[in-house]
Amino acid sequence: MRENLTRELIYSIARHSNWRATGIGAWLRREQVYATPHDWIKFLRLFLLGLGGSFLIAGIIFFFAYNWADMHKFVKLGLLELLVIGVTLAAVFTKLSSTVKNVLLTGSTMLVGVLFAVFGQIYQTGANAYDFFLGWTMCVVLWVVIARFQPLWLIFLALLNTTFILYTQQVATHWSFAVVLDLLFILNAAAVVIWEMLAARGRINVQHRWFPRIVGLAAITAITVSMISILFASIREDYGLAYLLGAAMYGSGLWYGLRVRELFYLTAIPFSGIAFFTALLLRIGEQVPEFMFLLATLFVIGSITLLIQYLAKLNRQWNG
Repeated sequence: MRENLTRELIYSIARHSNWRATGIGAWLRREQVYATPHDWIKFLRLFLLGLGGSFLIAGIIFFFAYNWADMHKFVKLGLLELLVIGVTLAAVFTKLSSTVKNVLLTGSTMLVGVLFAVFGQIYQTGANAYDFFLGWTMCVVLWVVIARFQPLWLIFLALLNTTFILYTQQVATHWSFAVVLDLLFILNAAAVVIWEMLAARGRINVQHRWFPRIVGLAAITAITVSMISILFASIREDYGLAYLLGAAMYGSGLWYGLRVRELFYLTAIPFSGIAFFTALLLRIGEQVPEFMFLLATLFVIGSITLLIQYLAKLNRQWNG
C-alpha cells in the first residue's frame, strides 16, 4: 500500500510541476519502486534454484525409468526412501536459508509421489489412480502446513484437484458434470479465501500474489463452465447450485476487488459474466442462429471495450 501511495503522490506532483522525467525516474529508483540490479539478481537466484530442483527431480525419475530392469525392488524402494529422508532432514536441521529449505521440502513432496509410483509399479496393487494421489496428498499435508511457500501450496492444491477429479471418474461416476465443476469451484475458491484471510492478518507475504490469481482463475473457470453447461443441458443436473455459487462469486469478488484495489478480480470476474451472457444469448436464439451470432459478437465487442475503459480509469485513479 505504501508503494501505491508514494507512486500516486509523485505522479500527482509531476503533473502540477516542472519536475522532469529524469528526476522522477531517479527518485523512483532510489525509493526502490522500480526493480534494481539487486532485485534482478535475487530473482535469477530464486529462478535458478527452482530450475535446479526441478531438473534434479526429473533426473531421479529418469534414472529409475532407465535402470528399472537392472535394479532389485528393494534397491529401488531403499534409494527413494533414503532420498526422501535425507532431503527432509536437510530441510529441517541444516542452517540453510528459509528459501532453500522450502525448495528442499518441495523436492521431498515430489519424491514422495515418485516413491508411491515405484511402489505401485513393483507390487501392482490394482488400486484406483485416485488412491495414489490421495495417499500422496495425505503424506505431505504436514509439510504444506508448516512451510509458508506458495509453490508448495500450489502443488498441494493440484494434488487435491487431481484426487477429486479421478475420484469422480472412477468411483462417483453418477455425479453430473455440473456438480463436479461446482465442487471444484468450492475447493479452489475456499483456498483463495483462506489465502486472502491469512494475507490480511499478515501471516503470509503478500508481495507476490501469483498464487491466489492462478487458483482464483481456476475457480472462476470452473463455475463459468458449469453455468454455461447447465444452459445447454438441464438445471436438474445440480438444481441451480452453479447459479447460486456464480451469483455469490460475482457479488463478493467484485466487492473485494474494489475494496483492496485488486484489478485481477475486477478483470477475471467480468470476463466470466461476459462469457455466460454470450452463451445465454446463443441459447435463447437457437431458432435464429445467424441473428444471435451477430448479436453475441456485438455484445462481446461492446462489453469488453467498456470493461477495458473502466479498468484503465480505475488504474489511473489508484496508481496515478
